[in-house]
Amino acid sequence: MINLNDAVSPFAGSPIATPGGLIPDGMYPSGYTEKMIRDGIVVSHGSTMRYFDEMLMEHRTIYQWAAAHPESRTMQGRHVAYAAPLPGVDATVVVRHSHHGGMLSRLTRDVFREPRAPHELRVAWTLRHVGIPTPRVLGFALYPTLHGKLWRADVVTREITDGVDLARVLSSDGDLYDHRKSIEAVITLLRQLARTWAFHPDLNVKNVLIAPNDLGEPMAYVLDVDTLRFAEKNAEWMNVARLLRSARKWLNADGNPGFAALIERLGG
Repeated sequence: MINLNDAVSPFAGSPIATPGGLIPDGMYPSGYTEKMIRDGIVVSHGSTMRYFDEMLMEHRTIYQWAAAHPESRTMQGRHVAYAAPLPGVDATVVVRHSHHGGMLSRLTRDVFREPRAPHELRVAWTLRHVGIPTPRVLGFALYPTLHGKLWRADVVTREITDGVDLARVLSSDGDLYDHRKSIEAVITLLRQLARTWAFHPDLNVKNVLIAPNDLGEPMAYVLDVDTLRFAEKNAEWMNVARLLRSARKWLNADGNPGFAALIERLGG
């Protein structure tokens, strides 16, 4: 298996010794504020709070706003997300409704005792702060149920222009993005995660986004970081093993040589 620490290109960041990143639990990054809107709690950057006001004055949840938007686009993953333009500006956001994963997800579904949205904000902010590409979390909304004992949540991120998930890239014939360059972008991302001791328990080929950088070359972004944690000294091997497992499943189901190339590059 490839030793990602034997990299020629420089890593981004440095080891982070706290599982939740650089922002302590219970706190938000600088510039983010909390506000009650209707019956929900919204946490957003000050520059975008007014958009959350508009969304929740029109609909009961941000997810409902995005689903009803006349220009929204569906983004199919484990659960449907929506991409929709912010009102009055040239920017598109992705709205996801939080769901549980794992074996008990059919029972717990979208209800949380402790929503992961605040953790996702802190992790995403930390990743971007140390130079690891991930979409910017503009904010989230929490909706109480059972008198505040349980919660539902929506998370709003900035859409990455022309982004395509790695599964689609490698399933194509190279017409979306060049396979070799895309795989090298993934290796760079893995090196960056390893350097910061960041482990993504759900690092699969759908949770890596390929998009052009400023020079038009493929660049890899890490997605769905609500379960990501830092302070994992073995993050390098854990991330590689997780991505290899995903790539093998896709190779068996899809048969495209792009997945075989990724597996070979990872040393699997």
